Amino acid sequence: MDDTPNNDHSDTALPDFDTLKAMAENDPEALEALRLRMSETIIARANTAMKPRLQAQLSHINHVIARGRNPHHTNMLLMAELQQQLKRFALAVTTPDALTAQQADIHPFEPPRDRQPSSDDSDHT
Repeated sequence: MDDTPNNDHSDTALPDFDTLKAMAENDPEALEALRLRMSETIIARANTAMKPRLQAQLSHINHVIARGRNPHHTNMLLMAELQQQLKRFALAVTTPDALTAQQADIHPFEPPRDRQPSSDDSDHT
C-alpha cells in the first residue's frame, strides 16, 4: 500500500479559458458552482490551521460577489477588494507595526433602561 499523499489535483484543475468563457456566457450558474466547488476542495486540502482564515476569505468574497449588480460591476468590486488587500499586504511587509498601531476605544455595554410605554405604543382599535 502506498502511503504517499495524493498529489493528484485533477478535480481542482481549472478548465481552459474558452470553456470558462462559454460557461460565463451560456451557463453562469454552472460557472458559479464550479467556483464554489473548487474553492471548497482547496480549503478542504489546506493546512488545518489555515482553514478558518480561508473559509472567512471565501465568505468575504461571496459577500462581495453578492453585492455586484452585474458581472462587470462584480469584477470591479472584486478588483477594488484585491487592490485593498494588496495594499494591506504591502503595508504588512514594509511597516508591520502600522497594522496594529490603531487602537479602538472600547465602551462597556449598557443595557437599555426599562422603557415606559408611551401613548404611541397603545393599541388603537
